[in-house]
Amino acid sequence: MRIVFLGTAAAVSTSNRDNTSLLVDDFLIDCPGSAFGKMKKIGYDPLKLKGVIITHGHVDHIYGLPSLIEMLRLSARKEPLKIYVGEYFHELVKLQLEIHGLLHQENGFEINLKPVSYDKQLLIEDQRISIEVFPVKHSVPNIGLKIRSTESVVIYTSDTESCENLIDVFCKADLLIHESTCSYLYSRRVEGHICAEDAARLSQLSDVRTLCLVHVGPEIDGNEQRLLEELKKYFLGQIFIPNDFDRIIM
Repeated sequence: MRIVFLGTAAAVSTSNRDNTSLLVDDFLIDCPGSAFGKMKKIGYDPLKLKGVIITHGHVDHIYGLPSLIEMLRLSARKEPLKIYVGEYFHELVKLQLEIHGLLHQENGFEINLKPVSYDKQLLIEDQRISIEVFPVKHSVPNIGLKIRSTESVVIYTSDTESCENLIDVFCKADLLIHESTCSYLYSRRVEGHICAEDAARLSQLSDVRTLCLVHVGPEIDGNEQRLLEELKKYFLGQIFIPNDFDRIIM
């Protein structure tokens, strides 16, 4: 399993970090700006994309989707593209694409827009990985993802508050990619999100192997090392904060 962090920032990007988005093998998870160009930059051919997963409809997770689809069309994509989106935002994403005339284009490609319920379920079963969804606690309905290969289990929380009821989902994961919009070192908790310290505590309770923090707020950018030292008080495993374009092979 290959994971590339196309972006690692929270809703407000910085000079170092763009909004959070992941490329996992041939699946794009959330789609802020310049996804096509970022994939080209890391040496990945965007025409190989098998699907896009939109976890929820907040602007920093969806605003780049029309641009990605148009760039794929202009690059002569012919294969259908599946776009999975939480059912609460299905109509919003459909309208977003219709406004730009992207759903039914001559010389285009088929777009299969698939609503996803918020129950635990298997969403994708590919040759190399499977992707399950589970509900998380955000300010709007949202889904997290459990990604499995034959070698490892990776959890991506998307945007969420602390959810101790998900300890069984996180339990013994090889890698927990958890949002960390804020930290008690610099501010208070933001509604619908989690502080990095609480993510570390939850990781310890869940006995995960490695904790990766993304969706980091502006006050964390540039202060990563101080935060990582603080988090050692709460989590005994490996912790890291990736930069944009970092990658992991699991």
